[in-house]
This record gives sequence, C-alpha cells and structure tokens, in this order.
Amino acid sequence: MTAQAAFTAEEWTLLRILPPLVSSGVAAADPSGIIGSIKEAAAGMTGMYKSLQQSSNLELLNAMLADRSMPGIPDSKTLIGEGSSEQQIANLKSAVLTRITEAVSLLSRKATPDEVQAYKQMLLSVAEKAAGASKEGGFLGFGGVRVSDAEQSFLNQVKGALQLT
Repeated sequence: MTAQAAFTAEEWTLLRILPPLVSSGVAAADPSGIIGSIKEAAAGMTGMYKSLQQSSNLELLNAMLADRSMPGIPDSKTLIGEGSSEQQIANLKSAVLTRITEAVSLLSRKATPDEVQAYKQMLLSVAEKAAGASKEGGFLGFGGVRVSDAEQSFLNQVKGALQLT
C-alpha cells in the first residue's frame, strides 16, 4: 500500500491534476463548443470520482479521494505553448500524453501493482467518459456521434501512454 507521504509535493500534484488534464485533452481532440466542453469535463470528473470510490480499498487511491486540497494548476503556456489554435491543441494533447507517461513511470516505481492498475483504469475511465459525454458533428443536438474519430484517436493514444493497448 502506498501513502501520500511516499511522493514529493510535485509528484502528488501530478497524480492529482492528471485526471482533469486527460479530460481537457479529450475535449481538445474534437472541440464541441462551450456546452459540450462542460459536459465532457463534468463526465470526466464523474468518472474519476467513481473510480476512486470503487478503489478506495487501495491506500493510494483512497488518499487521492480524501485529499480535498486544491492541487497546483500548471501554467497554461507550459501546456499549450504558442502558435495557432490547432498547434496549441496539438501541444495540449502532447503535454497530457507526456504527463500520463510520467505518472505511469512514477507509480511503477513507488506504488503497488494493484494501485498502478487502478490508477491507469481511473485515467482511462476519465477519458472514455469525457469522450462519450457530448455528441460530435451534429446540429443542435441532432445527429452526430458520441465519440468522434478525433476523440477515438486520442483515446487510443491515452491507452498507449497508459500501456493498456
């Protein structure tokens, strides 16, 4: 079992901020307007909390669930960089994938195998819930698909970064 004390403040922040970043990456993969983005963010966070609650028997995930402090938010320029909106979206997705890889590596060194697997599944749940929260490509809520090709592509990249392919 792995307690919060096993991590530096920076490492703990990475583990805690990553679920909302994953949700943001999915939303950026195929932007669907303000309402769609809100739905995707909310669905991602719901997926996170449900996963944490289901894995509360694991010390690491229970500590994440219990921690009510506000984690440090990364600087937006660090995440999206400069350039056109398309380049900034690509930068955000790349930054999210890099942080997933860092978190998986960190956990493989410090957490139990069950905790690593539960954390990976939690991040995948966040991504899948966010992707399916809002229809893409429709008009005024009619038509469209739950998960667009661009979102599916990013989900596949998330699975790869999580080593779940």
